Amino acid sequence: MKLTVPTSLSALTTLSTKRSLLPIALLALGAAAVPAAPAAATAAAIPPAARGPFCLPAQVDQLHGLQSKLDDLARSGRAGNGQYWYVDQSACKLTVAVLSGAQDRVTQDFLADLDPQLLNVTEVSSAVSSRVAKVPAPLDSGTPAADLAFNGGTPIFSGTTGEVYECTSGFNNYRDGKATTAGHCGAAAPNWYDRSKNLLGSVTAKKFPGHDWAVITPTDRWTLNSTVIDDGVVQQITSFGVPALREQVCGTGATSGTECGYIEATNVTVNYPDGVVTGLAESTQNGNAGDSGGPVFDRAKDKGLGLISGGPQGGGGPTFFQPLNF
Repeated sequence: MKLTVPTSLSALTTLSTKRSLLPIALLALGAAAVPAAPAAATAAAIPPAARGPFCLPAQVDQLHGLQSKLDDLARSGRAGNGQYWYVDQSACKLTVAVLSGAQDRVTQDFLADLDPQLLNVTEVSSAVSSRVAKVPAPLDSGTPAADLAFNGGTPIFSGTTGEVYECTSGFNNYRDGKATTAGHCGAAAPNWYDRSKNLLGSVTAKKFPGHDWAVITPTDRWTLNSTVIDDGVVQQITSFGVPALREQVCGTGATSGTECGYIEATNVTVNYPDGVVTGLAESTQNGNAGDSGGPVFDRAKDKGLGLISGGPQGGGGPTFFQPLNF
């Protein structure tokens, strides 16, 4: 298991501390000389960029409105090289990641009407993509029916011959008696098999794009365990929850195995080539093609949090995942 932490984490912590202390120091110096003003008037008089590391409710609503505007543009194919965006309440800005060096008119128009004081544009070196893989069908022979117990975090395949899609199973029994995976995997193929060419089951519900989840109804041969593979060990999952900022998480994928990191953002919109997905969480963990649908969990709490969705083309971090809210 590898724990991936942003290289700038310490710098961000220092910056946050300085931002928190600066208003206190200014108040201490000026308290005797400056008469008190009503809180609402004071907030209105301070430009957004100078208000420190917090967001007033009205500002949060304004930023979410801007995010929704970008979502609508992206759905109509007008995001250009915009990759993903989310509201950063600690900076009180809308963070937008664009492909490094993008100078095209569509991308410029995508950001043109946004107030620069409310915007934090960052560049990323790789475009985002979902993490399904195309691989040769597995060569293993079938396993006797009596041995068909199934854990989350297991590789699954869209067929048994030729070139097939590879994804990863998510959480079992999140929906009672069902398996789960990514929605784009469910959209890619109706039936899924294990490495031994046993039919796991058929996709009976899915959402992609928009969201990124799929439900697989297994055949009667299977016993679905409420467990996931965690660094080669079976990890019990006893509850499901909502991802929280800075929460330490791990995820298991067919290609990457188990990778761990921290949640950097929630309610992220990702502009995949095959469709826009909203409401994802972003973590620092690495990943690769084939990991799609794999479980993301809080190891310390035995808690399931989401399903791996995508990340940079070619692998690495961040990883985006679908929360368990379907």
